[in-house]
Amino acid sequence: MSKTNDLIPGFLRGEPEILQELYTETYPIVKRYIMSRDGSLKDAEDIFHNALVLLFVKLKKEKLKIQSFENYLFTVCRNMWRRENKKKRVTNNDVSTLVNESVEMSTFYTEQNQWDLYQEKFKELTEGCQSILKLVFQKIGYPSIVETYGYASEIVARQRVFKCKSRLVLLIKRDTRYMRLKN
Repeated sequence: MSKTNDLIPGFLRGEPEILQELYTETYPIVKRYIMSRDGSLKDAEDIFHNALVLLFVKLKKEKLKIQSFENYLFTVCRNMWRRENKKKRVTNNDVSTLVNESVEMSTFYTEQNQWDLYQEKFKELTEGCQSILKLVFQKIGYPSIVETYGYASEIVARQRVFKCKSRLVLLIKRDTRYMRLKN
């Protein structure tokens, strides 16, 4: 597939080759993901179209640091599907929702921006902090962390996790986007 640097300008100009490439390369992955998680073909199409629109608006509005446009597009689709699935579970018993779709999209847009900020700041952490936090986020217990990293005790592991989390929070709060996204 094309490099991200070539894709974004072409995508923003609406070049048919770029859109065709996205539909040929990325859409099947999104479709497979959604259909393997109780979604339909219509769900996959809707999510993919909405993600393209959302990305188009987001890229027009702000400059993003995207390493892989296709991966970013898939992540947006995956997050949209998770949100949609959660909403379906809550309202599955034929209760009509009163949520305005534009409000829902703006909420998703904010959540996606928060996720992007988190991802960006997480990558700024040292590799050691990244790897230990990944274990914590995967709910790996402290005894396993002690064993994996050879710490003297669980207290040492907890202190290390605390320092890494604190560093991540500090990086996020120092970013100018934080206050805007917090509200």
